[in-house]
Amino acid sequence: MPDRFPVGLPLDAAYNRRLLCAAEIVDAVTLERVRSDIDVSASGLARKPAVNASGFFVWLEEGEAVPTRILVDAAGTSYASAESAPPVPPQKSVRIELAPRFAYRFPPGATALRGTLLVSRFGRPVPVAGAAVRLQWDDGTGWIDAPVVVTTEASGDFAAPLRLAPKAEPRTLPDGDFAVRLKVTRNGSTRTSDQFALAAGRVGAGEQPFIWDDLHP
Repeated sequence: MPDRFPVGLPLDAAYNRRLLCAAEIVDAVTLERVRSDIDVSASGLARKPAVNASGFFVWLEEGEAVPTRILVDAAGTSYASAESAPPVPPQKSVRIELAPRFAYRFPPGATALRGTLLVSRFGRPVPVAGAAVRLQWDDGTGWIDAPVVVTTEASGDFAAPLRLAPKAEPRTLPDGDFAVRLKVTRNGSTRTSDQFALAAGRVGAGEQPFIWDDLHP
């Protein structure tokens, strides 16, 4: 895989020689770079990163110190915090996508689902918090995972985007909606919902909560 680090650093030979690694932090829905209101750090390094002209977070060499994890604290934003392994040499940069939280404001034209996940439909409603949720779409031959995984909040709420590659050909229903389903992983167990319709270019809202006990193993 070619190095994705752009030619955006100042043209200073000494500075370039001291470059240790970089991180591109992007919005998982729009893939636009995020550079404000987040705290980015690298465990194993003492210094905070600088932000270059291209919007990458960059770290300079600190003697023999090496980063072990790159951490993105997005508390106070509509993104979930994230972390990643540092780039593996000879790569110099890594991309980290920030998944949306329930309060995220999707841009016009985005396809996504806001919903709530509960344990059971009987008795007092108990939300499922901390579950990994993603949409799946059907290309006519089988179910394909959407690339963005979101995490249910304490209330069980989530906002899952359906980000499709330019050449993707999802199966559509007679009314033009996408045929999708929900994939949920909780405590090491993965289950899926029945197929349902999701309108292209709109943010849908589940009419009823999704129920963990009703999902299919």
